[in-house]
Amino acid sequence: MDHEIQNPIQVLEKGMYHRLFPPELEITPGLSDVYELALAYYESRILTNDELIKNGAYFVKVDGRFTHHYFICTGDPLKIPDYSSSRLKSFFLNNQFRTGYATHGLFPYRGKFHPQMIKAIINIMGIKPGETILDPMMGSGTVSVEAAIMGIKSIGIDASPFCQFMAQTKCDALKINPDSLNAFLTHPEKLFSDFKTLSMPMSVSAQKKQFFDNYPMADPIENERIFNLIFLAFLDSDGYARRSNKKTHADYFKSILERYIASITKIGSAMTQLRISPAEASLYQGDARRLEIEDNRVDGILFSPPYSFAIDYLKNDVTQLQYFETDIHNLSQQMIGLRGKTMKDKYHIYLEDMDRVLSECSRVLKPGRMCAIIVGTNDSQLSKALNIQKDKVSGLNKVMVEIGRSKGFRHVRSLPRQIVGMANTMRQEYIVMLQKQAG
Repeated sequence: MDHEIQNPIQVLEKGMYHRLFPPELEITPGLSDVYELALAYYESRILTNDELIKNGAYFVKVDGRFTHHYFICTGDPLKIPDYSSSRLKSFFLNNQFRTGYATHGLFPYRGKFHPQMIKAIINIMGIKPGETILDPMMGSGTVSVEAAIMGIKSIGIDASPFCQFMAQTKCDALKINPDSLNAFLTHPEKLFSDFKTLSMPMSVSAQKKQFFDNYPMADPIENERIFNLIFLAFLDSDGYARRSNKKTHADYFKSILERYIASITKIGSAMTQLRISPAEASLYQGDARRLEIEDNRVDGILFSPPYSFAIDYLKNDVTQLQYFETDIHNLSQQMIGLRGKTMKDKYHIYLEDMDRVLSECSRVLKPGRMCAIIVGTNDSQLSKALNIQKDKVSGLNKVMVEIGRSKGFRHVRSLPRQIVGMANTMRQEYIVMLQKQAG
């Protein structure tokens, strides 16, 4: 039987949003990708209106009331240094609700999540404030930062000490009193000079002790948070100075520190007005294949396996890792995706490691709860690596589903998402949703 045919003018005038969302829900501007519309639709069907206001990702108004996401993202966009490219400035301006808000914009870590997407996935997984989410491969800490703002506790684990430091700094920055930072903007040249003097070959612990001596504060916890923030800005500026000679390291440091403090001031003001107290984030350096977490402990798991055979995260972070007394060779033997001589060897070891990771995820997740895996795939790349025809390649998303099934997970749904800016390594990624079955 044919579906109902309507007049073209009437169809075009009404648009399609009224078919997906009730009139009291106003979606965020620029929402156009299919996966975003899907996530917004799921949010609208899973959350109550009050929950959409407090923690919804893809809505700016609900029943005429602005959402918390709107208040957190609006106002001045992320402070971008003058030397940044027009392309970068345009990206953050056009993606005001997607990324760069809160403390997500601290340190431009390669391959990081879109925070707005992460917020929506946490919602559609059914995780509520007070519950606990695990990210066993936390990278720059996007899941933990977003969870903290949503009132959800998190556990984050990463093999890299730099990632642990970066993620902890971003989460702790949500608790910094912006007023205590103003003094550090008064004489950035002296601050840079102090950090430059403290830098290599001193370790982070030694630098921290000297900083506390030079800049004593009444609250030692606040002092540590501020040191970590400034040190992250120093590492960030060091990276810029190595990649570009447009400005000196000192100039980069000054502008990046200003941007960091502006971000913290903005999110701090929003959280105060909205009466948001960041939830606890417990972040560790560790191994996702051997989680030190008790059975049936967490309410949800959300992570992205490292695209190590597409992006060498270790090589990308060598400059920063030097400050953390890290044995680069030993770390490379711990990081998933780096072991093996050929691409084919790396791929097979990668799958063995992911089998162990998903086994651990199944062990620590409560029955009936969900595990979301965001995994990229490139059939052309895998075809060359494995020396098989492209149509015979099983995408990593399908591989994760099969491994998950062997560990007691049920496949719920997979959402495809095009990757922008990594076409030569990863063309598409999938949000794979699994549910741990009871018994």
